[in-house]
Amino acid sequence: MKEGEAMAMQSQYSDDQRGLPGKRLRLIIDITPELSQRIKIAAAQNGLSVYEYVENMLEQTVPPKMNLTQRRRGLNSEAVEDLLRFQEEIKRAHPDVVFEDSVETLRQLREERTRQLEQS
Repeated sequence: MKEGEAMAMQSQYSDDQRGLPGKRLRLIIDITPELSQRIKIAAAQNGLSVYEYVENMLEQTVPPKMNLTQRRRGLNSEAVEDLLRFQEEIKRAHPDVVFEDSVETLRQLREERTRQLEQS
């Protein structure tokens, strides 16, 4: 099967799924008339319906469900090990550089900014 045929079949499958009850949900949002107009123009410029354009934008913007779950759990042990290895590589590559604790630096900057705001 050629790539174009596969894409056409996928498109047909997607179109068929839209008509099936329970397969797609409706999302209603309130937007400004200006944003509505911008969406219509962008969709037309891309040769898409407003529906297709908005769906594409949401697909590109909203992370997959798996990523949402991973974010809630924080860093896994593999990610922490990778970060520690990277930290050691940086230290070996720059032996003459002293890396300060960024937490302490941020705390000092925050305190300084708070004092500035209090004086204003």
